[in-house]
Formats: sequence, C-alpha cells, structure tokens
Amino acid sequence: MSEGAGVLAVAAGDPSRVTVIQITDSHLLQDADGAVLGVPTREALRRVLSNIRQDYPHLDLIIHTGDIAEDAHPDSYRHLDALVRDLSVPVVCIPGNHDDRKAMSDGLVSGTVHINRSARVGNWLIVALDTLVPNAEYGRLSDLELRRLAVDLASHTGMPALVFLHHPPVRIGSEWMDTMGLRDAQRLLDTVDTGAQVRALAWGHNHQIFDGRRGGMRLLATPATCFQFTPGDRDMELDQLAPGYRVFTLYQDGEIDTKVVRVSDAWFPAQSGSV
Repeated sequence: MSEGAGVLAVAAGDPSRVTVIQITDSHLLQDADGAVLGVPTREALRRVLSNIRQDYPHLDLIIHTGDIAEDAHPDSYRHLDALVRDLSVPVVCIPGNHDDRKAMSDGLVSGTVHINRSARVGNWLIVALDTLVPNAEYGRLSDLELRRLAVDLASHTGMPALVFLHHPPVRIGSEWMDTMGLRDAQRLLDTVDTGAQVRALAWGHNHQIFDGRRGGMRLLATPATCFQFTPGDRDMELDQLAPGYRVFTLYQDGEIDTKVVRVSDAWFPAQSGSV
C-alpha cells in the first residue's frame, strides 16, 4: 500500500486507448456476510469485480471513490484488499464520509492498492482527492489537497486530466442528498476552470447516475456497488436498480467515452445492462 507519495506511473496496455474503471460506495462490513439496507455488500462488490474481470481483462486502472467501508473497521478494508489482489491492475482509493483514514491504512496493505495517489496512465493524468471531514456527511477540500491538485495539473500541462473525489461538487437535484455535497466546491471549480486540461470531474456518494456539463468538462456521478438511491427525491428512497460501475475509455487526443454498467444476477431484483 502506498499513501499520498507523488504521482503513480502506470504503464498503459494500449496508450492510444486507456481504460479506467470507477467503483464506489461499497459499504463493506467487518462481518463479511453482513448486509446494509438489505444488500450483502461484500457479495455485491465481489460480483461487480467479477463482471469487471470478465468484461475488461485489459483495463489499466481502477479507482474506488470512497465509502469503502460502512463501519470503518480495518477488517472491512481487508475485504477490499483481498478482492482486488488478483486483478493484476493498480487500484487507487480515496476516503468517503463513512471511512476512517487510519483504518484504511491499516487494512489496505497489499501492493495493489494506493491511497490518495494521482496517476499517469498513457497520456492521461488521473487525480484522486480526499474530501473526508471526520464525523460529517458533507465534504471539504483541505488546503493541502487543493494545492496538490494545482501542482499535479501544473506539472502535467500537456496531459488531459480526470479528477475523482467522493463528494459531489455540484447540486444533483436530490434535496436530501444536496445537503451533503462538497462545501467548498467553488475552490475546486475555480482550480479546474483555469483551462481545458480537466476533461471530467467524477464522484461517488450519490448512489445514482448524474451526467452533466460545465463548459467542456463532464460532471459525472457513478452508481454504488451495493444499494442505489432514487434520483430527484426530497427524502432518501431506495431504488431497485442493480449495483454498477463506470467505465472510462480515454483517447490520446483528450476525448472521453464513458458508460455505466450494471451487474446481471438473479440474486439482485433489478434490471441490468449499460446506460
């Protein structure tokens, strides 16, 4: 496990077509068979990763954008560590509001997993930001994280970039969820708005899809690997959609293709496929 130690260099299998997969909000428990809101979260993540392994055998990077654990126990993180160990691809993790930084460090011990690391993959810069505020549902960017973002971008001015975080930097139109976003989002937006380098901001936390734009930059939320929330609701309501993940295909000219894939399994009472 590597933690916040500069930019990780990842050798792309095909530099002209880099594949990055975002997973998020797995809400793992110390009890490997435990469930949250009726969903066995470790089994759900196992099936998501099995789907990724089968359909994307040549991907370059996985990024987990937080709420890895529900209970912030080191054993919960060890479940993730064990599940990704045989994927033969680097995994970058950032904390969400349910996570604990020390427990993450104690539980994510394999060389496969890197905490709070930006990465160079082919011609692309992938920046992973920590927005955790302990004991709070909302997020903030520390001065250190914001400075790291600015330095990483300035040090790779010739590279298009994706920026990942846990908390949404924009309102998504869900009244209860919009109270738990990134409190200092304007500082982030001011940093990434300085040029066309950042092609997309992508986050977790919402347990639902969001796809918007800010100028030429994509704004993207990704479904959870466990339970989902219904978009547009005033109060929390569970959706019946299956667990999913987001695939990014990144081209040398700075163009992005992205889609959400949902698992297809009889154990989860939902429709499946890509959206």
